[in-house]
Amino acid sequence: MRYTVKFFQILFAAFLCIFSSGCVFLIVGGAGAVGGYAVSRDTFEGISAKSQEELLASAHKVLSIMGTITDERPKDGEIVAIVNGAHVTVNVTQVNLTTSKLRVKARQMIFPRVGTAQEIYTKIMNQLEE
Repeated sequence: MRYTVKFFQILFAAFLCIFSSGCVFLIVGGAGAVGGYAVSRDTFEGISAKSQEELLASAHKVLSIMGTITDERPKDGEIVAIVNGAHVTVNVTQVNLTTSKLRVKARQMIFPRVGTAQEIYTKIMNQLEE
């Protein structure tokens, strides 16, 4: 009985440590994904085995279909758009020759829209596979 209570206390403490930081890391396997992706309050990001140019082209296509692109800076690896009333920023950073990091941030006014960010991230990654 005593060990059971101690176990649940440790489990609860570990749960609080993981989820109180505002960022949860998940490991996901699949085509195009090298390491996995990370989720925070308004951002969805992950690593891809594609180049920065390929990710930006895919992001441009997805964002132009889903919403309106308001600003595009290919040299900086950034595209800004409005999707479903949310202000969306897509950043692509070249990690090395064969790997890039895709980061999608979505906010509507002051409220985070991680669901919108996740949907856009998923569609960009799916677009790369086509």
